[in-house]
Amino acid sequence: MLSPEQVATAVQTIDQLSGWLENAGLSNAAIAQFKFNALAAMHPELKEVAELAKSLIGATHSLPEEGMSVTELAATLTENLTVKIKPEQVNTALAKLGYQERNDEKRIWVITEAGCEHGISLLASSKTNKWQGPQLKWYRSVIPILEEYFQQAGNSTDNVEQKNGSSPETEASNSNHSNHNSASNKANAKSKKAWTIAERLKEKGIKSNPDQIQLIQSFADDYYQAKHGTNPPKLTNRRIPVSSYPGEEAIELIDRAIDTVFNPKKK
Repeated sequence: MLSPEQVATAVQTIDQLSGWLENAGLSNAAIAQFKFNALAAMHPELKEVAELAKSLIGATHSLPEEGMSVTELAATLTENLTVKIKPEQVNTALAKLGYQERNDEKRIWVITEAGCEHGISLLASSKTNKWQGPQLKWYRSVIPILEEYFQQAGNSTDNVEQKNGSSPETEASNSNHSNHNSASNKANAKSKKAWTIAERLKEKGIKSNPDQIQLIQSFADDYYQAKHGTNPPKLTNRRIPVSSYPGEEAIELIDRAIDTVFNPKKK
């Protein structure tokens, strides 16, 4: 049997290591699992007791799913959105959504409190070298949120490999037809039956983030309500309500809302 002093020394050492894991963003359940694994490794005679405790933790803190890496998320998003999405773009999106933060000193991603709703930080070991550290895994609940993010104007085009890549000669040729394309865009703008904020921003070549789009939509909704006495129609099957403004006058209304956010002095 172990003496109380031996157990106290082991627990003190494990608690110190656990503090580092907590700073790395691991969940309480994962840290508790580590503590009992470490205790069993240091004192094999306590293995059965540690397994009992781990079983209880697993019963009360069971994970709904294993989780996906950013590489797996990127592959899923590429398939769903039919546009190439890279893992580094997914990391950027998760950071802008407030779900993870970059620790540049340790060169790791740390999950945030908001991110814990859609993911978990686990302790991982590399199979090719001696690296060991936290790895973030994301639940499928984050996929529709990322889809919404990349569907917003500008987000899916930054650093994305276009399927029809252009050479310098092609770009020069496109430049020669810029006036014609501009006229075509204006004609398409007038013939379009309804507009969303994201569509109009894309048409104008304005990059924005989801918060800015929501703010622009709130102004546009107010302008629409003031003019028509009712709220604009909403697109169905969207996690976040998206307004669709009908009629040719929608362009003027949306542009006014865009100026309100991006050029407040012009308001």
